[in-house]
Amino acid sequence: MAVATAAAKIEWADMVIVSGVVVGAATFLFRRTLFGGKRMAELTIAQKAALVQAKAPVASANEYNADKDFVFKMRKAGKNVVIFYGSQTGTAEDFATRLARDIQSPSVRPLVLDPELYDWQCLAGLGDDELAIFVLATAGEGEPTDNMEAWFNALASDRESPEDSELPEFRQPEDKADFDDSAPLQGVSYAMFGLGNNTYEQFNHHARVVDQRMLALGAARIGERGEGDDDADIEEDFAKWKEATLPAIRKYLGSSTPVGEAAPEATWKIVEVEAKKAWIRGEFYEEDEAVSTFDARHPFLAPVTSALELTPGADRHTLHVEVDLAGSGLRYESGDHIGVYPTNAEEEVDLLLGALGLRGRADTPIAVRAVDPFAAQQSLFPVDTTTYRAAFRHYLEIAAPVPRAQIKTLVAPYARSAAARELLGRLADDKDAHAAVVAGGCLSLARLINAVHAAEAAAAEAERLRLPVEAAFELCPRLQARLYSISSSARASPERPSITAVVLQYDARAPAAADAAMGARRCGVATNYLLGAVRYLRGDRAEPLAQPLRAGCVLSESPAADASAVQPVRDGKGHVLQSFTLQPAPGSACDGRRALSLPVFIRRSLFRLPADAATPIIMVGPGTGLAPMRGFVQERALLARERDVGTTLLFFGARTEANDFMYRGELEECFGEIQKVAPQSRIITAFSRDQPQKIYVQHRLLEHSDLVYQTLLCGQQKLGGPSRAHIYVCGDAKCMAKDVSKALATLIAEREGVAEDVAAKWVSEMRKLSRYQEDVWS
Repeated sequence: MAVATAAAKIEWADMVIVSGVVVGAATFLFRRTLFGGKRMAELTIAQKAALVQAKAPVASANEYNADKDFVFKMRKAGKNVVIFYGSQTGTAEDFATRLARDIQSPSVRPLVLDPELYDWQCLAGLGDDELAIFVLATAGEGEPTDNMEAWFNALASDRESPEDSELPEFRQPEDKADFDDSAPLQGVSYAMFGLGNNTYEQFNHHARVVDQRMLALGAARIGERGEGDDDADIEEDFAKWKEATLPAIRKYLGSSTPVGEAAPEATWKIVEVEAKKAWIRGEFYEEDEAVSTFDARHPFLAPVTSALELTPGADRHTLHVEVDLAGSGLRYESGDHIGVYPTNAEEEVDLLLGALGLRGRADTPIAVRAVDPFAAQQSLFPVDTTTYRAAFRHYLEIAAPVPRAQIKTLVAPYARSAAARELLGRLADDKDAHAAVVAGGCLSLARLINAVHAAEAAAAEAERLRLPVEAAFELCPRLQARLYSISSSARASPERPSITAVVLQYDARAPAAADAAMGARRCGVATNYLLGAVRYLRGDRAEPLAQPLRAGCVLSESPAADASAVQPVRDGKGHVLQSFTLQPAPGSACDGRRALSLPVFIRRSLFRLPADAATPIIMVGPGTGLAPMRGFVQERALLARERDVGTTLLFFGARTEANDFMYRGELEECFGEIQKVAPQSRIITAFSRDQPQKIYVQHRLLEHSDLVYQTLLCGQQKLGGPSRAHIYVCGDAKCMAKDVSKALATLIAEREGVAEDVAAKWVSEMRKLSRYQEDVWS
């Protein structure tokens, strides 16, 4: 009894301590609101994220874990550079890996690490002969990537005013007797490259804040901070930053090796093995592995419960795909994203196998291991043994254009003929030539090799380019999941999120693009994969594969041993019907039905409805930007049956009303429910091609300025500042989102009698208060 009582006291004491930490953190975060005399209507994005962090277990600098000490790992491996990547979609991780290869030399020995697996407290332990390099992407509205969340929160505890952040408690290194608590990173050197998109208001905010805080804490930056712009040419931005910064890095570390003098060392070695079992279905983990939490590294194989064409009469395919999360433990909220791992089309796989001379060994089992025994990632793929074909089909990004820097370092060194050296040299050294031929023609690795072979044949060269498979594996990054805004309400369909996506196909514009049976046609990897799922489930032609190392079935209108050599079949919309190897759900073939599962995971978003359902909302979602808005409308319609909801406006735009008005009946039914309690609610449409002059959603906002302004007022006589209503914009970032923001500023300026720059400032303040949210892409 005494033991139980003591245990209870300990548990009560723990609860008091934890509660104190949470209350104290929350009090600090909102000190200006609590003690500044102003009432806070709702939390900002920064406050929401910081409060979540405050509720999480707090790591103490004294809780040492050698497995998370990256300085210890570096020194044990004989490395003097650590490259941390903050990556959401895989680009920053790929850049970090390429950077390590580019700077590798006897004096510069890099190690690439995921910060999520290591303690930020060890940062102060770096010596003056060591270097940290950060390659950081910005996610969402100026947010850090998921894997940099803990580091960012430690360095910038005050997200609204990072310069006012608390001093992080770094672990004091034993070999630094002069450690200064007020400047804990003194003596630490670093370099910084950020990845962003200038169509977002918080361009490269993640890298900028980390850079600012590193300097404020006493660290010294090597070179200038690089900023890549994905809306322009992020590859060129990265190349320019490396050109300017790598000499400074080499000088700092005492290296005299000129940049680019030696060919980079191989990162991976490929061994053809004798294996009774090879992983060929795109597995992410072994079948008998117990997965407690499904996430991006361990996706859930979700059965497809619905897959259909939303706009059969339109000139493009717009798809609705719904999956079942039952039994996974995965949950989502309206506004979240769903990640889907796609499969490369057989045409692309066979094209690359042929270009590399691997057709005869395509199904040979292989193991791909790191050359460096101390590398953080010892296996390129999530499985031990696979095949060349399966690697290209499931695990590598093989359809993207080859970056200029990689042509120079990974392709050109293997040129044997004068024709190959001339062509590859021009594409590697001339930015304009690369833009016109490779980027303009969307020349993947296979197409680039074939273009070189064509040049060699035209010049009657005896020697041919033979690219080693290891170089191809170095060049092709890991195939990343594609993220889609969930188009359903968690309240209406808690276990069945849906995707709404338009299928991407276009013709490349460079003459060299038409080098294979596919011609100049280029197809988006994931959306055409989803179209393949729709085609399979509706009964399109599919043949089973019986070979031991080629499981599943091939969805193809014209099956062939080499899919890249067959003229593709086009449907009534002029779309190429690509071939895919699919894995039917277990048991489905036995009972004659067709069933598929997709590897998925849920990614949290801050794109959220207001907590108070009575708050008015204005949604702008043209095209597939309707996706999250559909979920919001479903949710409000359900809430309207239980309580009052605020005015709900939806501005939807598409090409034509007759062919492109997706979910029309459902939306009208939902708005019928909402109008019972909020009669001003309505859908306002903009069909750009239904009249001679094109009309878009931003035009409709101005046309309905009375209704929009009344919704923004929220019952007030005048705004006099940022509105209490919430605005949501989803879709194109480059033009539409900017035009919508400008239209709202114009509307507010006219109604309030203020200058447009003042109104624009109010809109900007709404963003900071989480009342103006964007889920956009370029």
